[in-house]
Amino acid sequence: MKRLSLMALAALFVLGFAACNGGGSFKRTKSGLMYKIISDQKNPLPKNGQFLKFEYVQKVRDSILFSSAENGPAYVVIDSAATPDYNPNEIFAFLRKGDSAVVIIEADTIRKKNGGQLPAFLKSKDKVYLTIKVIDLFATQDLADADRKATMEVYMKKAEQEAEKQKLKDLETLNAYVKSKNITVQSAPQGTLVEITNPGTGAQVDSGKYVSVMYTGQTMAGKVFDSSIDPKFQHPGQPYTFMIGGRGAIKGWDDGLRLFKKGGKGRLYIPSAYAYGKQGAGEDIKPNENLIFDVEVVEVSDTMPKSAQQMPGGH
Repeated sequence: MKRLSLMALAALFVLGFAACNGGGSFKRTKSGLMYKIISDQKNPLPKNGQFLKFEYVQKVRDSILFSSAENGPAYVVIDSAATPDYNPNEIFAFLRKGDSAVVIIEADTIRKKNGGQLPAFLKSKDKVYLTIKVIDLFATQDLADADRKATMEVYMKKAEQEAEKQKLKDLETLNAYVKSKNITVQSAPQGTLVEITNPGTGAQVDSGKYVSVMYTGQTMAGKVFDSSIDPKFQHPGQPYTFMIGGRGAIKGWDDGLRLFKKGGKGRLYIPSAYAYGKQGAGEDIKPNENLIFDVEVVEVSDTMPKSAQQMPGGH
């Protein structure tokens, strides 16, 4: 379990502001971090090496950045000697089971402590509000790990159920779209819609095979957001290479490309649940946005081609 870094916390905090209505004024840690703890002081303070389990909400302006309702609770090891580095780790030793806390992280202070740099989602004068509710305390890492595993299994199952519901909704939209355009499509094994203009004549795309693909990706509105062909994007003329089944690409690619052989060309109509989901990606791909990819399978092989261009993050 890693300690939460300043930039990570500044990019992944959580909070409802209701706790601010609790009694008492805000205090400051040695590094200047503002915080307030709401406690009945009935439970003992945690000891070094124990683990707190807490729910959280991170908010800046009117936007919730992250919350345990979506991502599951967080776990942190108690370290009373935590470095005063403008980080919520400074206050965890003061929190008892059942306590709530509000932490205020000031953007201008983050800028000063990080060489004048701010995360993209923050502006000067912004304040990030982190609300914490401690729901359990574990004496050892093994106990905390076991609880985290059980908890995450529940959240993952919930996420899978939500993704399946979203996929069905997405496919209804995509099927209506291709029908309105008189486009003939096939369904890939997991449901991605595929328009095949040339199935190819070489080796079949399948699990464990390395595929190299030339592509252009666009939104349903026709906004091109990436391409291996257009010179205004990175790596023009270089196909994207990944292993089928190896999670090197979005699920819609892994699914839809299985209908092609080497040399195949076509178009993938990808439900958002098989693309970037409710998170979206960058400015062009909104949450729960279905995507269209024009693809050409230029290589199918058993091993990674020596000349392959792999780009971080997958497609």
